[in-house]
Amino acid sequence: MKAKAAYLLGKRKFVIDECEIPECRDDEVLIRIRAIGICGSDVHYFLDGRIGDQIVPEKFIIGHEASGEIVAKGKNVKSVKEGDRVVIEPGISCGKCELCITGRPNLCPHVKFLGTPPITGAFREFIVMPEKNVVKIPDHLSYAEGTLAEPLAIALYGIGLSNFSIGNSIAILGAGPIGLSVLFCCENGGAEEIFVTELIEARAKMAQKLGADHVFLADKIDIEREISSFTNRRGVDISFECAGTQQTITQMINITAVGGKSVIFGIPAEDQIFFDPHTVRRKQIPILTVRRSAFTTEKALKLMCMSNIKFGAIITHKFPLEKIQDALELVASRQDGVIKAVIEP
Repeated sequence: MKAKAAYLLGKRKFVIDECEIPECRDDEVLIRIRAIGICGSDVHYFLDGRIGDQIVPEKFIIGHEASGEIVAKGKNVKSVKEGDRVVIEPGISCGKCELCITGRPNLCPHVKFLGTPPITGAFREFIVMPEKNVVKIPDHLSYAEGTLAEPLAIALYGIGLSNFSIGNSIAILGAGPIGLSVLFCCENGGAEEIFVTELIEARAKMAQKLGADHVFLADKIDIEREISSFTNRRGVDISFECAGTQQTITQMINITAVGGKSVIFGIPAEDQIFFDPHTVRRKQIPILTVRRSAFTTEKALKLMCMSNIKFGAIITHKFPLEKIQDALELVASRQDGVIKAVIEP
């Protein structure tokens, strides 16, 4: 049988075409995809045709923030059944290497990650995944909200790496979906004071809605001077870089307190970035980078359920699969107040 899929043809061009509905093996499930979030990495592939040395083939399916309904399962599958609503864990790790065995499957050198060449992604109607790569969606979360579990899981993972604790002061540079995910986690986790910087007014307003104490439009004021003033020249305990620009990486280091920590979530468009090693050394700042997530998807879903803050508000636009070209153009241009766009096949 055939189903629809959206294929990226090089840069900035999608075509809707047919593909085979795959059959699931004994330890796999067949999922009817109901929603897929558009991620910053999808935008990179759309605009540039690559991220670093990961180059998109001539005709390729991207996308990895997916949720859907199980429509068939292999004979060995026990934890889920047909009709279950699930979120997809997009990274299929080998389970055998040193990194998998030591609890870091997100760093597995053999990982098969949806939408990352050469592994085809989720902008399609049906997909097969291993049983271990699906997590049930709580009853009162929608399929669209389920797609937020993947970026929220990344935020939880990176925050865990920073050893964030109640009472920390936080700065978040960039209020896109990842930056807002970090904000949501830190606000619910008991941060004492949260600073957010952003260029786009709609995203700045969303940061205020999600609980930021101070929100600055980055092109209007001197970010470093403002945060220095608010913290009595101390800086913040942890800075989270979520924009992927040279400017925000420089700001990240300069606003971090002596003995604090800096965490890079953003994916730079450039192949190299720079920082002042003397400032980093004198402050003794560990600079941490975040590679996807590990064991935090279920926690992300639970956090959305438990919080009094409705995180689903960051979903501002929804498109059918046939309008994926329009969706990626909108997200890439950051127009019309877009924060998170979701494709619903």
